[in-house]
Amino acid sequence: MHRFWRRCAAALLLTLTVLAGMLAGATPSTADPRSCPTGQVWRDARSGGDHTCVDPRTLGRRMTGFDPGRHGFRFSNDFQSKPLFDFRFGGLCGGMSYLSLDHFHTGRRIPQQQTLPATGSPLHQSIYGRQVTSIADNLDKWGELTFNPFGWRNREFFTWGLQGFGGGRLQELREAIDAGTPMPLGLFKPDANVWGPHHQVVAVGYELGRYTGDLRSHQQDLKIFVYDPNFPGRTLTLVPHPDRNVFSYLEEPHKTWRTYFVDHRYQPRTPPAFPDPATPVPGQVTELVLHIGTGGDDLRGGNDNVNATIHVAGRPPQHALNLNNSARWIDHYQQTVRIRLNQPVPASHITGVQLTTTSGGGLGGDNWNVNHLTIATDHERTLFHAQANPLVRFTGDNRTFTARIS
Repeated sequence: MHRFWRRCAAALLLTLTVLAGMLAGATPSTADPRSCPTGQVWRDARSGGDHTCVDPRTLGRRMTGFDPGRHGFRFSNDFQSKPLFDFRFGGLCGGMSYLSLDHFHTGRRIPQQQTLPATGSPLHQSIYGRQVTSIADNLDKWGELTFNPFGWRNREFFTWGLQGFGGGRLQELREAIDAGTPMPLGLFKPDANVWGPHHQVVAVGYELGRYTGDLRSHQQDLKIFVYDPNFPGRTLTLVPHPDRNVFSYLEEPHKTWRTYFVDHRYQPRTPPAFPDPATPVPGQVTELVLHIGTGGDDLRGGNDNVNATIHVAGRPPQHALNLNNSARWIDHYQQTVRIRLNQPVPASHITGVQLTTTSGGGLGGDNWNVNHLTIATDHERTLFHAQANPLVRFTGDNRTFTARIS
């Protein structure tokens, strides 16, 4: 019976989001690009722009100032989380897209680290928070695209992304890019399943080729250039396939989507100041990078956390408390923690790293399986690596593991 009511509630929520999307709709522009002669488009699609009609090929490639190599994150979107019970979710693409745009609009440099931030770290928390916003603000748009019984609306959804008039999504995209504004895009998977996995990216430019947005000839000429958090440092090209009613990347053709929407609800926020990795010193170690792989039993967080102690010959131990920032570290997932040393030292002087948990014993105590541990320098030299199933099981009676470095 409880399952029945949960399904009813889910169905009601989906219906409401679909209706909201239909009511919201797109607001047509007061002027219509179709006022141009056949085969021509406005020189500048934005409101108040140069609406001289020209051959679309004369526009060439229109790009904003957002460069994925400079303004995108250095690490790939390999996040996993379990925010609800034991349902595992992969990726925080919306959070990475929003936060990269936050840095772009406020003029702050994107964090330079190339390793995935650990769950609970300030950077991870900011990405996760922006992920929640990116989804919550567009529930109606995602919900509308799920209303597609038997795939009857496949062609309709696909052509939304090609419509360059009447408030169509291509018109919205052109207006933003022509104004120099990179925009978040929601990419919807072809199977129309509510769970996807759908995707979010940043549109940074476009090229029409011979296409005018009239839903007629030369649709395949359209190119939309994006920053995709799954492919750091690259500018990918989203193109339509009218024969299949899908969009894909030229560079990664196996990645396909039914359509896209332009997220006008994004609002820039001033991001926190995230510290950059320590500047490498030749012949010295300024930072240790710990890759900690959790096995079949998670680290609970809260009061059950993990500390590290770094032992350096001839110096007092250095303590790094609460590596997980009291967050849960889920099972079967790797966390990467960077620990800046109090002062640079030769790698040969580092004798060991000790991990210590704070969990208590008894029935309420937390157990944590670590299946692998790698300790590397900021020069990517491996100082320690070991793995087993488990390598160590932390319990209330076994709270310490020492990685000895010779």
